[in-house]
Amino acid sequence: MLNSFAPLAIFLLAIGIPAAGVNASQQTDNITAGDIIDLVGNATDSNNTSSNATDNNDTDSNATASPPPVNDNENNNDNATDASGFVANDIAINEVELNPRGSDAGQEWIELYNPTDVDINMSDFQITTSFKSSNIDLPKDAVIKAGETYVVELDEQTLSNTAEILVLENSTGKVVDRTPSLVDRNDDDRTWQRIPDGNNEWKFAADTKGELNDPTAAKSNTTRSAYTNSTAQCLGSAGCAEGVVQRIVDGDTLYVSVNGTVYKIDLALITVPSRTDDGFIQSTSFTRSLCLGSNVLVDQDDGLLTSGGSVIAVVYCSSTNLNSELLDNGYATLNMDQCKTSEFASQPWAKDHGC
Repeated sequence: MLNSFAPLAIFLLAIGIPAAGVNASQQTDNITAGDIIDLVGNATDSNNTSSNATDNNDTDSNATASPPPVNDNENNNDNATDASGFVANDIAINEVELNPRGSDAGQEWIELYNPTDVDINMSDFQITTSFKSSNIDLPKDAVIKAGETYVVELDEQTLSNTAEILVLENSTGKVVDRTPSLVDRNDDDRTWQRIPDGNNEWKFAADTKGELNDPTAAKSNTTRSAYTNSTAQCLGSAGCAEGVVQRIVDGDTLYVSVNGTVYKIDLALITVPSRTDDGFIQSTSFTRSLCLGSNVLVDQDDGLLTSGGSVIAVVYCSSTNLNSELLDNGYATLNMDQCKTSEFASQPWAKDHGC
């Protein structure tokens, strides 16, 4: 994900419907990325947009997520994170043992997963817990091999059995991954785990410590979707992030909140009318009606990456390719110059319009 565009955030994609308050039989239900995204309730494009989501479903938990405000001035990007920081969600919290059989002390563990094809140095990475507000530092020499897992053993009882949320941060403090609120009151060998590995869905199943949870599944770095049952998928190896659209500047410029960090996104291969041109209101309204407040998947362009502080990407609002829809409905024209270098130039929708 990740700093997880695992389906770059990048990259990049964090909290909503907790697993707290369910009984043992209910714990087999899946938790999806849609459950851990901080949804934006604003229906209009207003100044100082913000959102607070608080997990109050369990008396043992008080976890809050608040994306930073976004200024509505098109030329003022002080509140948007620079695109160079749009990091791939390459490492995922993959499996968690909250409540091992017998005493928890010395038997709790957290498994990380690297879905990419390169080794990743995790020096100075840190995992924080929501219940006890503990910081778990990874070793200075920690490296997670390509396509493999890395188990963090906990010497003391650190994790709560009720309403525990884990957050993985890299050496710069950027959030790489975050779990939903997890509950395990069963005192057995079952764990919460992503199945397939690194994907969106969490299941309560027999532990596979140090091993892949579903070895037969395809790697999630090319199949991660924005939410359960979404057909949207990231391509290539650049950033891939799940988030929520907080603001629409014009038809091809959006601000997306990913794990509490706001990124400015410009659509690849797309040119829309400027504020002084005919069609500006129509193209902007189309994008707003389709995407504002929606769960989205941001697929960074491997060839273009960033420009002027913006992430260049294809954006899927729900399962709809916004770039393609703008072209198909006449609200945008193809940026022919980008056809020379864009990762998406060979996609059917781009070729249909002249790439």
